[in-house]
Amino acid sequence: MIDNPIQWPDGAKCAVAITFDMDSDSLLHCAHPHTADTLIGTASWLRYDRIAIPRILALYRKYNLKQTFFVPGWSAEHYPDIVKQIMDDGHDVGLHGYLHERLSSLSAEMEDYWFMRGLEALQKVTGVRPRGFRAPSYRFSKNTLNYLARERFVYDSSLMGNDVPYLIEGDKGFVVELPTDWALDDWPQFTTSSDLGFAMQVNSPDRAMDVFLADFEAAWEYGGLWISVWHPFVMGRLARCARMEKMIQYMLDRGGVWFATLDQIASHVNHMIESGKYHPATEQLPYHHAEADAWSRVR
Repeated sequence: MIDNPIQWPDGAKCAVAITFDMDSDSLLHCAHPHTADTLIGTASWLRYDRIAIPRILALYRKYNLKQTFFVPGWSAEHYPDIVKQIMDDGHDVGLHGYLHERLSSLSAEMEDYWFMRGLEALQKVTGVRPRGFRAPSYRFSKNTLNYLARERFVYDSSLMGNDVPYLIEGDKGFVVELPTDWALDDWPQFTTSSDLGFAMQVNSPDRAMDVFLADFEAAWEYGGLWISVWHPFVMGRLARCARMEKMIQYMLDRGGVWFATLDQIASHVNHMIESGKYHPATEQLPYHHAEADAWSRVR
């Protein structure tokens, strides 16, 4: 089923990374920059990260897991104590923009400005330079790779073009792409917010887990990569976090699962490439250039 599988460490059947995006109320300030301070109800929901992240960290400690959190620069500035808890537990912290801005809607200059502002803010709080990136809302632009390569990022986890790691290459260089999919995102399963413009049906934890575990079973069977894209204020709610623990127990009992941070996975991929044991697919970005002129002539 996978034409170009990668060998995982110690003969593992698949790699699993339970990643969380610590957006908090950066989402609200991005969507409503002039009125966010008045939207107290929605802010309280997003600020549940303050409850959820310590709970998730305790769960990780129970099972001795090290995982990856993506943090916008704004969230790091406003909740440095939470970021410090993540760092103190030895987890990988990647960059997630500054204010959860949609990169693909920005000019190259504005994207560069917000990219660097987020990078500097996160580095100031953590004391280390992040090695990984996830574009807010998956809105990776035709310029994003250039900034990642310029700033020597090792990996990205924004795209959905494969079942195993691959390389994305542009004018300035390449990074390892660690792909995921909407099926592994908690947003479609649980999110409803009139202030943010979402009205998903709120599913039970078990129904959502059926979707997540279907992808896990396929990854385990065929040697794939399973990366969740979850949010502490969504998946960290009490009933969902309890169900997440059952998922971890199930995966451990299944055996042959390599739980790893995305940084560890990217390092393994680079080692396998350097040793000649893995020849990943490579995609050139951008895929195409806009056809605006041709389209206007046709019309």
